[in-house]
Amino acid sequence: MADDVSLTAMEWTPDERERLERLLARLVASVDALEQCIELIDRLASSGLLAGINAVLEEFDETFSAINRPELMGMVANAMMLLGLLSQLRYEPFFDLAMRAPAVMNEAYPRFKRRADRLSVREALDLLRSPEVAAALELLVAVLRAQRGVTGDSVAPLPRTPGH
Repeated sequence: MADDVSLTAMEWTPDERERLERLLARLVASVDALEQCIELIDRLASSGLLAGINAVLEEFDETFSAINRPELMGMVANAMMLLGLLSQLRYEPFFDLAMRAPAVMNEAYPRFKRRADRLSVREALDLLRSPEVAAALELLVAVLRAQRGVTGDSVAPLPRTPGH
């Protein structure tokens, strides 16, 4: 119906009367649901949530523009790539690390804070000869080789992005 239609039935066209009858029939059929919607709107209004929703919608354009900045989009893209990478890794090593690391850190951190002496050559050599450092270096070298596209026979390289 047009906005300038008066409320007197005599001025309505047959099409407008038919549309009004269909609307009234739907209102009668859905009266319970409509009452629930009105109660919900009343609750939202009395709690202040409706005003909050309206304020969010009024500020949506500015917020969307702020969110759509290239820096933020780059950060989101990097986060998604990192999550994709993490989803491809086995969780067991990270679970083990998460279970053991806090106790180890709590034990080692006070020694770290107290240490004032430089590392001697002998201590450095002893550390370098440890199986843990050897394993960590092996892992680091494998990651660096994968970054350069040089992988072992057992690991298939991922497809490279065109142009890179």
